[in-house]
This record gives sequence, structure tokens and C-alpha cells, in this order.
Amino acid sequence: MSNKIKQEMSNIKIPKELSERSKMGISKAKLEMGKSKRKWSYIVGPVIAAALALGIFGPNYFTDNPPENPTIQTMETNTVIDISNPREVVGFSDNVFVGKVIKQVGTKSLNSYPETQFEVEVLDNIKGELEGTITVNQQGGYEGDHLFLMEDDKLLVEGETYLFATRYLKEENWHTVIPVGGDIQINNEDESKELIDKYTNAY
Repeated sequence: MSNKIKQEMSNIKIPKELSERSKMGISKAKLEMGKSKRKWSYIVGPVIAAALALGIFGPNYFTDNPPENPTIQTMETNTVIDISNPREVVGFSDNVFVGKVIKQVGTKSLNSYPETQFEVEVLDNIKGELEGTITVNQQGGYEGDHLFLMEDDKLLVEGETYLFATRYLKEENWHTVIPVGGDIQINNEDESKELIDKYTNAY
């Protein structure tokens, strides 16, 4: 069992009643199976308990399907820049570009909250020379019935186009969005031209 799976399993809290029933079941199995099969009860018991726990905690614990009405939790960040100032955002970024979100490709926690990864097609570069499709990472995402958002920055939407300002993380080979100021949704060609001109001038 990998360390990641062990960590995820250790975060599952099994209710006391379930824990007691599991212990009783294991004890009964030990008596019936005899000494020659005791070692299997130690393996089967935790597996059964874990399976029951997964059923109790619902289908959203280890799935890409978000809950219909998640509990939203806002995370605050202490930024070193003014995220409303295009010049500071561009200066702090490794890349600034226009891109279209193709699809969500993963969820991973590097800290104490989830982060969500998207496949993005690069359409226009303002700063940097990105090409083709890349992985854009956004701090925030779903965890069980909770939706974590960084400074209320909504999750990227598949099929939508944005102006992105990102920082590159070599270890994960992804480009992390600067919250709020680094993912501006574009609704039409006029908005796209206006934002490209604005951030090109800022650069």
C-alpha cells in the first residue's frame, strides 16, 4: 500500500458504533476460523471496516463527481502583490496568456487543502512562450462535501476561456494560477482584445 493511500485511509474517521461492530465481527471470525487462519482475520477485518467506512461517508470521498450543494469554505492568502493591479500581477507571474480550459485532469493536495488541475489550450501569449496544451493548477477544489475556494476565486469551468497569470512549479510540471487576479474569464472577442492590450501594456 502506497504512502498516499495510507495517508488517505488514516484520515477516515470510523464512527464508534461501526468500530465496535467491526471488532465484534473480527473476534467472531477468529473463533470460527481457528488458529490456522487467524492471521487472515487481521487482514480481512480492517479491509471490511474500511469498505464500510467508504460506504458511510458517501460517494464523493474518492470521486471526481462534485456534490450538488457543497459547503463552501474560503481560504485566505497573504499575497506579496496587489492582485487587482495588472502590472504587479504580470511582474509576479512566470507566464501570462489566454487559454481555453479543455477539462479537469486531477485533484491533489500539496498542503492542507485540495488543488485542482486542468488541461488548458494556450491561445495567445502575453508573457512567456507556452505552446499547445499545458496543465494549469488552481488552489482550491472539492474534498468530500466541501468546496474550498482561495479568496472566493471560483473554480475554472471546462470550455471557458480565460486570461491566465501563473507561476510555474517544476516539481509538478504545472502552472499555478494567481488567485483572483490570475484567472479572468473572457466572454467574447472584444473582451479578449481589451484584456490582451491591457496586460500587454502592463508587461
